[in-house]
Amino acid sequence: MTAYELLAKNIEDIQGILENHGYLLNCLREGGGVPVLPQCDSACPYKQKLRETVLETIQVLEESRKAFKSKQLEALRKKLIEVLAETA
Repeated sequence: MTAYELLAKNIEDIQGILENHGYLLNCLREGGGVPVLPQCDSACPYKQKLRETVLETIQVLEESRKAFKSKQLEALRKKLIEVLAETA
C-alpha cells in the first residue's frame, strides 16, 4: 500500500467516525433513549471490540461448561450467542 492509498483510507475512516459521532449527537439531542449499538457502522472500533469480547466470553463459557454444569451459565452463554447473531 502506498502512502497515498494509506492516507486515502485513513481519511475514509475518519469520515465514517465523524458520521457515527454525528448520529450519536443527534441521539443525545433527541433524549438518548434510542439503542445506538445496532446503528453503529460495522467498522466502528467500539462495536468490533464488543463483538470480540462477547465472542471470547462465549468461548470461555463453552470451555468451562463441563466443569461447572451451571444452568445459569448455560442460559447466559445462549443469550450471548443470540445477541451476537442479532448484531452480526
